Amino acid sequence: MQLAEILDLPPTSWDKRIAADLTAEMEKHLAEKATSIPEMRRFLAVKGYRELHEAIEQAIAGKQGEAALRGMMQAMRRYALERPGLSAATFRTPETDSPEWRAAYMQIATVVLSVLAQLGVQGEGAFHALRCLRSFVRGFVLHEIAASFLDPLAHDDSYELGIDMFIAGLEVFKR
Repeated sequence: MQLAEILDLPPTSWDKRIAADLTAEMEKHLAEKATSIPEMRRFLAVKGYRELHEAIEQAIAGKQGEAALRGMMQAMRRYALERPGLSAATFRTPETDSPEWRAAYMQIATVVLSVLAQLGVQGEGAFHALRCLRSFVRGFVLHEIAASFLDPLAHDDSYELGIDMFIAGLEVFKR
């Protein structure tokens, strides 16, 4: 079975990098804990969400507002680049019948929503902002890993400008 099938993702050119990350994870932990593909998906997603949550908490420690949002977005990208397999496992929406998966997702959502609240983005607007944030980070990383950016610009510079654009655009979520 192909990795893309296990994660229920479309196959892409970065499968090898994801496969290496997940293979290492499976060799260490998964063999004795998961006996089916749905169990593997759950295990990998929960582990990915927990690791990402820890990275975000470290990145925003002692920061508020825009500095916290910037630190959080940088941590999300860094985690996705360092752990592409586990990051890809978190791309799926949490299964509604898995309390552990939903809880792991909600831990991150709670942190993100609290950072957005510091910037005056709350309620339904905050959930839209969360969705846009996830799309921005994941989309950028997917293009970066797949080497689909054709220009010679530095990825770090483009990402930082994207963060600036995201912060400036938060006003639309306050309506």
